[in-house]
Amino acid sequence: MHTISDETILEILRADTGMALGCTEPIAAALAVVKAREVLGARPERISLKVSGNIYKNGMGVGIPGTDKCGIKVAAALGAVTGSSDKALEVLEGVCDTVAASAVEFVSSGGVDVSIAENVDKLYIEAEVSAGGHTATATVEKTHTNITRATLDGEQVYKAEEKEKSYSMADNGRIEGLSVARLYDFACSVDVERLDDIARGAEANWRIADAGLKKRYGYCLGKMLSAKSRTDSDLMRSSMSKVAAGIDARMSGSILPVMTNSGSGNQGITIYIPVIDLALSMQATNEQMLRALVFANLVPIHIKKRIGPLSALCGIVPASIGAACGIAFLKGATLSQIENVIQLIIANISGLFCDGAKASCSMKASVGIAAAYEAVYIAVDNDIAARCDGIIDSDVEHSIDNLSRIAVSAMDYTDHEIIEIMTCK
Repeated sequence: MHTISDETILEILRADTGMALGCTEPIAAALAVVKAREVLGARPERISLKVSGNIYKNGMGVGIPGTDKCGIKVAAALGAVTGSSDKALEVLEGVCDTVAASAVEFVSSGGVDVSIAENVDKLYIEAEVSAGGHTATATVEKTHTNITRATLDGEQVYKAEEKEKSYSMADNGRIEGLSVARLYDFACSVDVERLDDIARGAEANWRIADAGLKKRYGYCLGKMLSAKSRTDSDLMRSSMSKVAAGIDARMSGSILPVMTNSGSGNQGITIYIPVIDLALSMQATNEQMLRALVFANLVPIHIKKRIGPLSALCGIVPASIGAACGIAFLKGATLSQIENVIQLIIANISGLFCDGAKASCSMKASVGIAAAYEAVYIAVDNDIAARCDGIIDSDVEHSIDNLSRIAVSAMDYTDHEIIEIMTCK
């Protein structure tokens, strides 16, 4: 079997993690508008967005950074008046009250139109902006920062170059040579000096969790869970409260950036916080924590390569698998025990679906953290193996394939119905 190199794994890690300010779907829409505005060379008078159903779903009810408003229209309007496309998912950094008020007024005046595009990739945004008799467009597809083309008055002025990957992928999205076992080996042996981005993510995601515990955001689930935590040794509830607090803040428009995983900030928070929490509790070294965190990040990336960045499957499922893998790694679990942890979470919460980014995402994340700890209790603390029933296979890679099959094929109609319900309310 082909063995994938450490360098390639680091390339995959860099491509599938990154800093983001705000929920990534509406921010990706803002990025498309900013790029179109730059091509237009003027402040837009009108914005028209055509987006995939999944972008629409995740952009409807989520808070936008720097404002007290929700929704993809507000994000698009901000892109009309501020931001630089080279900032990627931090494109709305530094939004002030004046800019926010201008964007809200732009939306209120009917300046932004959003519609669902048919027969496009699950991650697709086409922004069209116009002013002074001229029109420009910019398209983002497949990943949140992938601006593929731009036009001015119908003439193509930008087309992204095809970047050759240093790895090959099967039809189901699985990367040749990549497995949980290979990622475990990488996490154990990689030079930690090469994990600066993981360290940066740890600082950023811990910061937003702390902010969510101090201020009132969304449902305030994190604050409430924290108040219920009786002792510092109650790590599961501690992690649940911190993760929920971070997501409470992020879904309500916090201006703090986070480190994403597979294009999602909520998944990044869910992965990082429990591992950091345990590392601090057990007084682990910085190296031990970074190795656990890189493993915790890589396993969900490995899974999401087969599912795609957006689907009907809630991203908390792969994120909680990542968190559990990091927790187990810190506890000194064997590879076999870690594989059983993954199996148990798939058996537990694989039916959790996504009905958009919103305040209640913190509740789903709490469910994911509980599932992560339950799996670790069973597979690591008590060394009990997962049973091969339901969609669980004796081989963890086959179980991941089964989860992906459900998320990609079986839940496609579920996704359609969710979007239909949301758009018809």
